[in-house]
Amino acid sequence: MLQLDKVCVSFRSERQDKIFGHTRQQVLFDVSLKVKKGTCLGILGESGSGKSTMGRVICGLLKPDTGEVMIDGTSVYASRKGRKELQNKLSVVFQDYTTSANPRFRVSDVIKEGLFVRQRREKEKLQYEKEIKKLLELVGLSEDFADRFPHELSGGQLQRVCIARAVSCNPQIVLFDEAISSLDAHTQVQIMDLLLELKEKLQLTYIFITHDLTSITYLCDDVLFLYQGHVTEYLPVDKISQTKDQYARKLLESIIVFDTEEAKTV
Repeated sequence: MLQLDKVCVSFRSERQDKIFGHTRQQVLFDVSLKVKKGTCLGILGESGSGKSTMGRVICGLLKPDTGEVMIDGTSVYASRKGRKELQNKLSVVFQDYTTSANPRFRVSDVIKEGLFVRQRREKEKLQYEKEIKKLLELVGLSEDFADRFPHELSGGQLQRVCIARAVSCNPQIVLFDEAISSLDAHTQVQIMDLLLELKEKLQLTYIFITHDLTSITYLCDDVLFLYQGHVTEYLPVDKISQTKDQYARKLLESIIVFDTEEAKTV
C-alpha cells in the first residue's frame, strides 16, 4: 500500500557560510520499506536516528534527495496525483497533543477540523453534531466532552480526541509519531488497546514511530530498526528474538533485563 525505495535525505549544514557553503549532512541512507494493507509497521530508533525525518517524508512534507515514495503504485513526489492520493488516504497523530489541539477550540471544533477535510473531499454535507458524537464514542469518550476545552482534559483524553480527529476524515493509513510516549504507562496501554480496536473496526493501516520496543511488540506486525539513518533490521515482530543485528539485540536485551529486575522487585 505504501512503499519507500532507497530514500536518501540530507540537510544543509548550519555551521558554514550561508551564501557559499554547500556542505550537507546526510540523515537517511537508502531507506526502503513496504507497508501492507491492514498491517502495522513499527519504526524504532533512538533520538537522532532519523525517525522524524522519515515520518515527514512519508507524510509528503519533505521531498527526499533521491529515492521514491509510492502509495498504491503512484509516486508521491513525482506526480500531483500521488500527492493527492497521499492527502486523501493518510492522517497523522502527533506526540504533543497539547500543541496539536488549538487551546481556544472546544473538543467539537478540534474534531471538526478533520470533518471539514472529509466534507471537502467527498463533497457531501455532514451532520456535524451527529458525527462528533459518533467519533467521541468511537474513542471511548462520552458526548459531554464535545463542549470542553483541551485544558479541561487529561493527557489520555486529549490524545483520544486527536485520534478521533485523525480518523474523522476516513483515512486508510494513520501515522503515529511518538503518539503515546508522553503518556504514563497505564494510559499508554489503554491507548494501544484503543488503536488495536480501531484498526480492526475501521480496517486501517498503521505506521507507528517510536523509541519504545515494548509498544512495538504490543501493537505492530513488522518492525524496522533505524540507527543513525540506516535500516539495521527489518522483520516481523513475532521473529524479533531471532535477530542477529547488534543494535536490535541491544534494545531487546535491555527490555529483558528491565523485566527481570521488575519481577525481582515485585
